[in-house]
Amino acid sequence: MYIQVGKLRVKKKYIAALLLGISASVGIVRFILYLIPRSKPDNQLIWGLSAARVFLGSIFLGLLLINIGGFLLTLINFGKWQEKLEEKIYAIFSSHHIIIMAVLYILLAITGTFFLLTIPPIIRPLRFLVSYSIRLSGFLTWVLIGDLLLIVMLRIIAAETFYKNQNMARLDTIFTCVGFFVATFVLYLQTAILIGWINKTTYSFFDLLAEQFIQGKLYLEDPPYTHDLTLYKGKWYAPMPPLPAILLMPFAYFLGADGISTSYLSMIVSAANGVLLFLILNNLNSRKWINLSTSGIFTIVILFLFGTPHLWLGISGRGWYFSQVLTAFFLAFAIYAALRSWSAWSVGALIATAMTARPTALMTWPFLLAITLQILKENQEEVELKHVVQWSAKTVVPISVAVIGLLTYNYLRFENFLDFGYVTVNAGPDIVRNVQQWGTFSPHFIPINLSVMLFKLPFWNPGGRWFILPSATGMSVFLTTPALIYLFRRYSKDWWVIGAWAAVFFSVALLSLYHNTGAHQFGYRYILDFLTPLIVLLAVGFKKKTPWHFQLLVVISIAINLYGTHWFMNG
Repeated sequence: MYIQVGKLRVKKKYIAALLLGISASVGIVRFILYLIPRSKPDNQLIWGLSAARVFLGSIFLGLLLINIGGFLLTLINFGKWQEKLEEKIYAIFSSHHIIIMAVLYILLAITGTFFLLTIPPIIRPLRFLVSYSIRLSGFLTWVLIGDLLLIVMLRIIAAETFYKNQNMARLDTIFTCVGFFVATFVLYLQTAILIGWINKTTYSFFDLLAEQFIQGKLYLEDPPYTHDLTLYKGKWYAPMPPLPAILLMPFAYFLGADGISTSYLSMIVSAANGVLLFLILNNLNSRKWINLSTSGIFTIVILFLFGTPHLWLGISGRGWYFSQVLTAFFLAFAIYAALRSWSAWSVGALIATAMTARPTALMTWPFLLAITLQILKENQEEVELKHVVQWSAKTVVPISVAVIGLLTYNYLRFENFLDFGYVTVNAGPDIVRNVQQWGTFSPHFIPINLSVMLFKLPFWNPGGRWFILPSATGMSVFLTTPALIYLFRRYSKDWWVIGAWAAVFFSVALLSLYHNTGAHQFGYRYILDFLTPLIVLLAVGFKKKTPWHFQLLVVISIAINLYGTHWFMNG
């Protein structure tokens, strides 16, 4: 049994021997290093080791001996009993290869997550991991390396077993998503720690509101801060729609408001957003609607997570920003559901849920309809008006429930169905003056909104702490994410592409009428309302590998947003 490696044909057993040999060598070194330190004198059981270290060392030694035995079996012929053993092992693997690979993947995910969470300075806020890191690091290092090498070995020598295996493909996708989720969360957490944004929960709003909801109250009782709250009949209300508070109610019930960190939760949702975008692009690829390599998909997802305002919004955890991150999650979920041909009821429920965080989420609806019609067309079904009407009617039901819920929520708070509380909000005088004079939405705000969204530049500040001083009212989306200039290209007239552009256009049109450009921010934070369809459009037109100049702009976009995140949190 051979495998082609470049121009060489190598026996599979030699590849197995090489990988098992590397694993065994690492294991022997790590085992010796594990035995060298002495436990405390009053805690020694044998050979200067504590009972816990003896127990763990026994497991370590047992696994290491199995590793060494596997290495020897690949190099030495021990006769017929070896052949029978190999046949049994092969039969077991053939029958249970998915379960075996799943266990190996889970083990890799667990050990990898442990090490990522113990990387300084992350371990500082997770101090309980310190003692475990000291005790387990040697053993788990070998487990991580050995497990990874074993996965690689099995994927190489049993390639025929995995070829076009749908269950294995699903397992690969699941593992990729888990790995991407963990890596994103850790990187967001690492960034937050490095810029000093940990346990800063001022203006979270929804942790306090969730606790009040449990008590049957819609207002905040004696809030520690009142900025951006609305005073009505002597009570303070959070004017934003209630979804974040509703989702936090279980946490508030078991932990109390003081036990909730919306910053950590926001980072978790942010990581989930990256996973959903990966799944969306992967699905578009499998449908041949886009043509990207796996590395190209990762490049675009990384741009979304680290090269746009999603980075600082995801880290912050403050009420306004947490709402936006949650909205992006449910909108991405709705897009994925449409691509997976879920029922119109499910798609409508997801976009309705997003609306209870930010009603502007409704503008994504045309994209979801277009995806559905595109799939119908490709399934060789003639798309008729009745298909549009039926799908629309089903999605309108949950959306209508969300609208009625929001209006009722307004009435219960302010005795006015249409009053969200922004007219009398305790905010900056300019913002309050705008909404009182012109209303929440007005053509009067179009010039300033479009100017900030598309053209606003930072200030040059030589000699200052921030040599480039961002404009706090917002900046051009093409300046903060230069890679978006690749949107300027020709597009096909496929329905799903038209639907994506419609979602972007309607979102921009509505936001251009809004009385507020986003207030204190880096870049243009409302881009999250339409960032997912925008990023999907960015993926159109690339051929397998993304060009080097696009990759360079991705790196520049990441650098700009890291700078902007640091400035926003500390400037």
